[in-house]
Amino acid sequence: MSNNSKDTEQLILEAATREFSAKGFNGARTTAIASEAGVTHAMLHYYFRSKEKLFERIFTDKMAYLMEIVFGALNEPGENIKDRICRGVRAHFDFLLNNQELPMFFISTISSGADRFDEVKNSIIGEACTRLREVQADFDRAASAGEISPTDVTMLVSDIVSLNVFPFLAASMLMPMLGYTDKAAFMEAKREENVKIILSRLSI
Repeated sequence: MSNNSKDTEQLILEAATREFSAKGFNGARTTAIASEAGVTHAMLHYYFRSKEKLFERIFTDKMAYLMEIVFGALNEPGENIKDRICRGVRAHFDFLLNNQELPMFFISTISSGADRFDEVKNSIIGEACTRLREVQADFDRAASAGEISPTDVTMLVSDIVSLNVFPFLAASMLMPMLGYTDKAAFMEAKREENVKIILSRLSI
């Protein structure tokens, strides 16, 4: 694929992510996506064939990259468990900071009840379960060695995701309540607070 083709594909994916985030799968329109990406409707279909295929590509790519960020940090042999946690929480938060449309994208996906994508979701869930088992075994060894308290990694990852996603959904409400006017400063403070919260769960 030429560089121009890659650029066009990326423009379509970025426009589609924004459209799906704002309107959900059912409300999103490929004509609107093509217009925002600066391509013809025919060209969009040349690259992705259908709205379903376009959605599947975005959902699969984002989830795969997100899992790699979190699990890649948590399952790093030879590195201190708490250092991995710090790196994983920060990396996940920074990923959301650079992709602020994603929380709404995933919420729109869930609320739309798009069961036509069960095969894609089940594949991602299967991969996540495999990675979770690998990380759990490592954390169990660390707990046996007295480095951390016994930890259910499934719940730990759930807590990381919940803590990190919420500020992006509720920043407009939280910032004035907490006395912040600078969003960058608020996000930096929230990221480090989330690191402290997660680390406290591992304390013996």
